[in-house]
This record gives sequence, structure tokens and C-alpha cells, in this order.
Amino acid sequence: MSSSRGYVYTASFAEDDDLLSQWRGYGAGGGVCLGFVVSDLQRVAERAGFRLVKCIYEQSQKTPLDDERVEEFANQIVTRYQQLACAFKDPSFREECEWRIISKFVPRDHQSVRVRGTATMLVPYFEVDLDLGNDSEGRTNLGFETVIAVPSLQKERILQAASIATRHLSVEASRPSDIPYRSL
Repeated sequence: MSSSRGYVYTASFAEDDDLLSQWRGYGAGGGVCLGFVVSDLQRVAERAGFRLVKCIYEQSQKTPLDDERVEEFANQIVTRYQQLACAFKDPSFREECEWRIISKFVPRDHQSVRVRGTATMLVPYFEVDLDLGNDSEGRTNLGFETVIAVPSLQKERILQAASIATRHLSVEASRPSDIPYRSL
């Protein structure tokens, strides 16, 4: 979410690491799923000043604010409401069981704000350090423990590449459990 002075940033995570709808929606061009350790993800969020919250799908749990109330409390609640709104999702996405890391209001000139290009535009993002130190075997802990390859004809090659990319990390590359390959 944005305002003229800055943004509220989010990063999204699903409870289920193996939903075909997720692979179709987010892995159509290939890729991997990173399986994060919740306690490590919470530590990363807190260290960056973010909150880890579960998305709200049911309309009855969403509390809209009328214009008069927003104006009355604007200076105190706009950022909190923006954060809360970032956790609202349409009920049709319920199967995702999504959690999000959500920032406080971040000014555009904050030192951790960067910009990345997409096919159609430039997008600001907040750079978060995932390094949680070394595990007991001296490997870097980035807060995730598995890398799952997108269902594809190239999944073995993807897993081999993931194993090479993560060889100094405390993670394990694995294939999707029971998802048969289908054209994404």
C-alpha cells in the first residue's frame, strides 16, 4: 500500500507448500517454493520491525471504518489500518491459508527501500536481511529449511540447481510430494 510519502510493505507465505493452485498462479514460469521455519520467520520480521499476521478471509472479521471515524483518528490509525488491510483477502483464496509479514509505514527515502523492475513497471520493495547466523554444522541459516521444485518436466534439473545454490545453507531440496506434472 502506498501514500505520497511512503509505503507499507508485505511479503506473503502460504501454510501449504504443495498446492497445485499456488504452482499454477505463482510458478507458471518455473521456480521453487521456500519452506520457512515459522519461528525463524518471526525473528526476521521482528528484527526488521515487521509483524507476522494471518490473512483474514471472512467479511465478518473485517472491520471497515467509516469516513468520519477515519478523519477523527487519522494521525493515529491510518498506518495501523493500512497494515490490517494488507491482511485482508477475498474468501475465494481461503485454501492458501496465507500469512504475511507486514511493515509499519516506511518513508520512501528509508535506507532499506530498493526498486526492482518487472515486465511492466518499477516496484519499490523493502530489503530484509534473512541471515540468522550459522547452524550447528557451520552452514548459513536464512530461516527456511526446504526448497521444493515447481511441478515441471525439468524438476530434476531444478532440484539439482537448488542443491548447488543452497549447498552452504541449512536447507534441503525436495520434490513436490504427490503433485503430478501438468502444463502450467
